[in-house]
Amino acid sequence: MVTALKSGKVLAAGLDVLEYEKSSFENMFTGDGLPDAFEYLIRANNVILTPHVAGWTVESKVKLAQTVVDKIKNKFVV
Repeated sequence: MVTALKSGKVLAAGLDVLEYEKSSFENMFTGDGLPDAFEYLIRANNVILTPHVAGWTVESKVKLAQTVVDKIKNKFVV
């Protein structure tokens, strides 16, 4: 990705699944020793990094809760 961005083959990137993502996205950039390629992505003006939160919507939580309830009912309710 970095090579493609640097060469212009890819104009920009939006990434939400990161190899070095920690449990708290706010603190992920405080560590030392990150690879140069990841450092480039953090600082690049044509890259947007977001936390991986695709499943954190109200709708997904409701659906998950309903699925759990349905499974419990199917298993234990006669």
